Amino acid sequence: MEKQTHQTLGANVTPSHYDLLFEPDFKKFTFQGTAYIVVSIREPTKTIKLHAKEIQIKTAELRQRNLSLSAKTNYNSQKEELTLTFPQKVHGTAQLHIQFSGTHNDGMYGFYRSSYQHNRKTEYLLTSQFEAANARAAFPCFDEPAFKATFDVTFIVDRNLFTLSNMPIKKEKSLPDNKKRVSFLTSPRMSTYLLYLGVGHFKFIQTKHRHILIRVLTTPEKIHLAHLALDYTKKFLAFFEKYFQVNYPLPKVDIIAIPDFAAGAMENWGAITFREIALLGNEKTSVAVKQNIAITVAHELAHQWFGNLVTMQWWDDLWLNESFATFMSYKAVNAAFPEWDLPLQYFEDTIADALSADEIEATHPINVHVNTPGEIDEIFDNISYDKGGSVLHMLEDAVGETAFRKGLTLYLKKHAYKNATKHDLWTAIQEAKKENFVSTMVHGWITQSGYPLVSVTKENNKYHLSQQRFSLLGKQHSESWIIPLRYTTDQGKAGTTILREKTTSFPSSTRWIKVNYGQPGFYRVRYDSSLLAQLGASLRRQKISSLDAAGIENDLFSLMISRQYSLSEYLSFIEQYCLDAEYPLNSSISGHLGWLLRLAAGSDLEPAVRKTSLLFHLQQLKKIGWQRAKHERNTTTLLRSMVISNLGLAGHAETLKKGKELFRQIQRGHDSIDPNLRSTIYLLAARQGDEKMFSYFVKQYQKETLPEESRRLLRAIGMFRQKSLTEKALAFSLSAVRLQDSYIIPFMVSLNPGTNTLLWSWTKKHWPSFMKKFTSGTHMLGSFVRTMSSCSGEKIEEDIAHFFSLKKNMRDDVKLVVKQVLEHLEINRRFMEKNLK
Repeated sequence: MEKQTHQTLGANVTPSHYDLLFEPDFKKFTFQGTAYIVVSIREPTKTIKLHAKEIQIKTAELRQRNLSLSAKTNYNSQKEELTLTFPQKVHGTAQLHIQFSGTHNDGMYGFYRSSYQHNRKTEYLLTSQFEAANARAAFPCFDEPAFKATFDVTFIVDRNLFTLSNMPIKKEKSLPDNKKRVSFLTSPRMSTYLLYLGVGHFKFIQTKHRHILIRVLTTPEKIHLAHLALDYTKKFLAFFEKYFQVNYPLPKVDIIAIPDFAAGAMENWGAITFREIALLGNEKTSVAVKQNIAITVAHELAHQWFGNLVTMQWWDDLWLNESFATFMSYKAVNAAFPEWDLPLQYFEDTIADALSADEIEATHPINVHVNTPGEIDEIFDNISYDKGGSVLHMLEDAVGETAFRKGLTLYLKKHAYKNATKHDLWTAIQEAKKENFVSTMVHGWITQSGYPLVSVTKENNKYHLSQQRFSLLGKQHSESWIIPLRYTTDQGKAGTTILREKTTSFPSSTRWIKVNYGQPGFYRVRYDSSLLAQLGASLRRQKISSLDAAGIENDLFSLMISRQYSLSEYLSFIEQYCLDAEYPLNSSISGHLGWLLRLAAGSDLEPAVRKTSLLFHLQQLKKIGWQRAKHERNTTTLLRSMVISNLGLAGHAETLKKGKELFRQIQRGHDSIDPNLRSTIYLLAARQGDEKMFSYFVKQYQKETLPEESRRLLRAIGMFRQKSLTEKALAFSLSAVRLQDSYIIPFMVSLNPGTNTLLWSWTKKHWPSFMKKFTSGTHMLGSFVRTMSSCSGEKIEEDIAHFFSLKKNMRDDVKLVVKQVLEHLEINRRFMEKNLK
């Protein structure tokens, strides 16, 4: 039995229904509220605990038949708990009546305010963000996912305001003083973090899927950018209903663009919120942003089943929400747009990212015990999203798509409107597969940190395979996994096997073997030198698919960082075998060479990395050119930006010159510039720019209204090379940038070679204000620590360690990321030391 200590409120008192009334004041940014909560009390008690955060309790009483008891209230701010104490013991069904007030903060959590410009005036809307533990910042509640209940929501607002919640409006009634009372239909049973509250001057466009009303809502001046999202929503909603064989259960789905939003998007049931950059676009929007809009919309819609209809019992199974949404979003988008090559992009975007995140000691299992809100916030990361999605990809390949899909349908139907755990999911898939190995196989992948390195050697016509946990620091571990292996050989013979033990062998007369054929597995592979050379030669002759080639290169890169290969061996492999690479191999190499060039900047390693980078990227540019072809694949378009950016980073004079010329055309108002290259052109110009150009970018940013163009300009502001302009850029990020985007300039500065010391000094100086601004729940504080991951040097490593060893600088939601950054610094230092020798 797993020890359960996380349900902080216990199970004696459980809610079944909330009736909530909110009356916001747009002048003071405060609200008055009333909560009527139907509860069931199992054992007689004088005290009832709820969650509350930054709200003031006016009165609290319990009503039960003819009984009415006033409560004494006690608030524990550290635990965010409200204790109601009654004069006598109560049990059975009762109703809590609580009157309260609160503030519409500007910190992007709870029931908060968001600003935007309309007719050159600053206007505000009210919106909510409750995941993971911030419903309690809007009303007193049982704020844990297992406490599912139904909700009735009512607003008292000015008559000219638009109101939103999870369900359609039931009734509107005019009140004196130009007010109205708006009541919504009762929601299905759901967790508190999925409730939505919205008030403002929204505009919308709409369509229908079956009887379901679909709307996209924005601030008034951005509604013309909503049509892409409306089209995507309708397509993906139909896909998920068909795939899951479970209809979407609500009468409407609202897709809402919010100007100030800490996360990328939030799956509130029937009222999904997004950052504007993740939702708004048109036919002139770049391929990268269009794809991101589609994937983000699909991700949040997948949550309407995985997360909303069936919800994890506790946050240690967060991956049941996020992994499935990640995995299913690519399926939905690929079904609608097969020409986008999403299965190949899934390797780059999800699997490769997850492998990189999980190859350090300071990682965590997919299924991880968490207790406090800060600890919960920390696991909204690459492990819960990308590793989980990668393991699901591997599981689907192992059991077969038909059984996997049938198992998901069984799981959703059995646990609809309830809570579930990982064991419920494995049971459903095993039932569909009619085999018992699923839970046994998957257990290690979910409960153990890290993943295996499968080493392959050939001796006496036998292949010998062994596994051990892969670690960039090279530490030894005892874990092992049940690994479903796919492989192919030079004779084109594909096969499957399961590696259940630490080692295995099998005879073969083939010249070479490629393990993890098709890259379905979540593990790395190391080949002996002879096999690697033969694979490289076959790769060069395109006898190996580009996806499998990307797997070989990706593994080789990490083995080099872990010091199992030298830098020169890796660069030689690229030059010898990979110059004519196709996607996703070319994208993988481009990203790795760019990272190496930034790490090696100013060291004796830089010339060698620069040489290979220029050789590789010039060959790629020769193939794809500067201009987008009419029917070009998205992957080529995305690659072009990477190639040209990395040529600029490597100081290629011709590329920098052309970038500057194109930038001048943009300044002169030419609209024929490919929108997919616009961001790259800005970055090339900024790296050659002066004070005048910096001022130009700042002025353009301050007046820009399009989300994508604002993001491009902001990124460019962080890429100037002069120290004085870098300092100005960092200051600008604190004074003139929305809170949600304030990490972008520091992130871009971290990509600018030679800025590490300056960036760390700035981060230290402003850390106390960051801790106040970015409260637990915004998931943003860790971003300012993460910018230091690509540094190298013992002095900066020691300084960062000392700084965060002080209690005043540490918080639950950054403990893990600090460990990860310090480990990356050690990895980088060891890598540099070995290769400089």
